[in-house]
Amino acid sequence: MRPGKLNKRATFQSRTQVDDGYGNKVGAWPGEQGVPDGYDFIRWCNVRYLRGGESVMASRLQGRQPVIVTVRKDPSTDTITPDMRCLIAGRAYNIREFPRPSDNRLYLEFMAESGVAQ
Repeated sequence: MRPGKLNKRATFQSRTQVDDGYGNKVGAWPGEQGVPDGYDFIRWCNVRYLRGGESVMASRLQGRQPVIVTVRKDPSTDTITPDMRCLIAGRAYNIREFPRPSDNRLYLEFMAESGVAQ
């Protein structure tokens, strides 16, 4: 992939534990009620929208949008896990798999999905 194709900004966030007011710890994303705004890191990425398969078509009927996100490999992007999410163009995408290296090992690719429970 040419670097010019990394044309979108992705903000990667990890879930944090906060007090729910009743003495319990619950998971919450940065920016939600009681959690300060924040992020782990921001990177340029490429987003490839998936369509055409039966399961993907069914997902679209339910308002979900699966995508393949490509980012340049570096020490920060090596920490991406399915427990994280990324914000791209104001939309939240849950990361669904551990990133896999591209053929030339310069980039990481992973599947993410929007329109699902956070």
